[in-house]
Amino acid sequence: MRFADASDRDRSTNESLPRTLSRRRAVGLGALAGAIGLGCCIYPVVLVLVGLSTATAAVDLGNRLFAEWGWAFKLVGTAFAISAVWIMRRRARACPVDARPRIRLNAAMLLGVGLGTYGVLYAVTTWLGFQAT
Repeated sequence: MRFADASDRDRSTNESLPRTLSRRRAVGLGALAGAIGLGCCIYPVVLVLVGLSTATAAVDLGNRLFAEWGWAFKLVGTAFAISAVWIMRRRARACPVDARPRIRLNAAMLLGVGLGTYGVLYAVTTWLGFQAT
């Protein structure tokens, strides 16, 4: 009869730790990628909330940034998400095989949270723009 020793208990509790941390990291990085992708509209809103700009100037700046540089913000947000998945993959390969996080699940979570954050922030900033005019 085999008795469970302390190493078995430690192994069973520590196996889920890297997966949980990597999922939290994927959600945080996805939210950051979505915010970077819509930065052209977020930064003017932040300027108004901090009190450094008026609402009309922020709406004008947001419209100008979105029209002229929206593609650049989206490209940088996408590049950030791709590099985050690449770094998460490299870190996962350094973990022991039985404790490795699932990179496809983490990449899907990062993509979903990033797109969701982008959509929510787009809706909020568009609504604020309509309220300001």
